[in-house]
Amino acid sequence: MQKRQTETKGYIKTALIILLKEKRFEDISISDITRRAGINRGTFYLHYKDKYDMMGQFKEEMLADLYTILNKGNIETDINTILINTFSYVKDNFEYIEAISTISFINFSKTIKNFVLDFLLEFPKAKTTVANHYGVPYEYAIQVYLASIESLISYWVATGGKESPAEMADIISKVLKIDESISQNSKE
Repeated sequence: MQKRQTETKGYIKTALIILLKEKRFEDISISDITRRAGINRGTFYLHYKDKYDMMGQFKEEMLADLYTILNKGNIETDINTILINTFSYVKDNFEYIEAISTISFINFSKTIKNFVLDFLLEFPKAKTTVANHYGVPYEYAIQVYLASIESLISYWVATGGKESPAEMADIISKVLKIDESISQNSKE
């Protein structure tokens, strides 16, 4: 039974990706999704209340996968590997992530910022490090920090994700001087 549910959700997700290349999410109907997925409407409604519930569940599943990646590494010593694994996940699911990045309901920009903030708060001295990095109060520094990362990731997705996960991890690290911040945290 679980395998069938997973397959059905996969068909729905694939149908959504294809449909998002043809029209805006707001213009996609449940009938469009079910027809493209090769399932009936009743099957769709066994899993989701509506298309917004579907997107909410897809988003939560994606974030759960990303949080699992964060929890697998040692944040203090293995940040580069965590970044590479995170970008590898995005690359492995690129067609889907690229498609959902265009949906206003998902608010891709805010989703990235919230995820990065959660990641950052795993560091014991994050607030001090971010504020010191920019030399302004934390409330302002964190906005610059989050906006920088979000812009880099959004640009990467919008331009087809040409750089490898390792290249993106390197870009993020250099722009935000993550290595310096970590070594500073370790010394304190």
